[in-house]
Amino acid sequence: MTRLTAGCKVNLGLHVTGVRADGYHELDSLFYPLPTLCDHLEISETGGQGIVVRCDEPGLDPERNTLTKAYAAFVKAVGSAPGIAVELRKGIPLGAGLGGGSSDAASLLLWLSRRAVRPPDASCLARAALAVGADTPFFLYNQPCRVQGIGEVLIPMDYDFSGLSLVLVCPGIHVDTAWAFARYDALFPGKGQAARQNDLTKSPCKANGFFLSGAGDSVWSVWDIRNDLEAVVFPQYPQLAAIKADLLRLGAGAACMSGSGSSVLGLFSRAAAARAEDAVAALRKDKRHVYLLSLGNTGM
Repeated sequence: MTRLTAGCKVNLGLHVTGVRADGYHELDSLFYPLPTLCDHLEISETGGQGIVVRCDEPGLDPERNTLTKAYAAFVKAVGSAPGIAVELRKGIPLGAGLGGGSSDAASLLLWLSRRAVRPPDASCLARAALAVGADTPFFLYNQPCRVQGIGEVLIPMDYDFSGLSLVLVCPGIHVDTAWAFARYDALFPGKGQAARQNDLTKSPCKANGFFLSGAGDSVWSVWDIRNDLEAVVFPQYPQLAAIKADLLRLGAGAACMSGSGSSVLGLFSRAAAARAEDAVAALRKDKRHVYLLSLGNTGM
């Protein structure tokens, strides 16, 4: 039996920059990995074929989930994979915009790659990850990145986050990602197509199946973050808007929803570190899960 740990991420801002002809949305976001909230996978080889998934949390479809998708994508890319059973123990809330399912899928893809007689190259593994979902390629690298396109454009970030505090509030609400994007398209028709003002990179080069560029091509201010999906999610879930307002009232220099929600984060400056601790104490109510994390320097 093999035991794996899969972390999560937060979106420090999310902009909808376009909608492709196939319906996939193009985004511009800064992904920051968090090791604190984790899922745990136990993988056993069965000697048979295919994958069996069991989860300790109700609501996960055992036949159609990110793990079964990752397994199928790996078999399609490589041609074969051992029969396995996966026991998934959830520590990352479902529907919280933290990428838990994508992280699980990436962890399985990396394990299958290590287990393979002829491991796929990085480009092949990247395509398999993208077939699972837009967030999955990021977790193959799991370092702070500006993520663009439909998830295939990863730009490593050289930004000094050291000394900043992040307060993450998980209110236990499930927000469906497909619903959020469909609602966004309905309320803002054509806005995605008109919003393509950001070049993917100034001089991109192909590497490991992704477009990577030097950090100098990325301009990002963590104090000017926004999430376009808040415009559709907050009216449906006003308690999330209230959490954002509370974070700003309690001293956060910036706050936004992560991904399509429902988690909401606040960033506190070095000078406001004590206020971040006070904010955690104030926000731990109504069965919310609140986390305080210190961010690090991502200089490469």
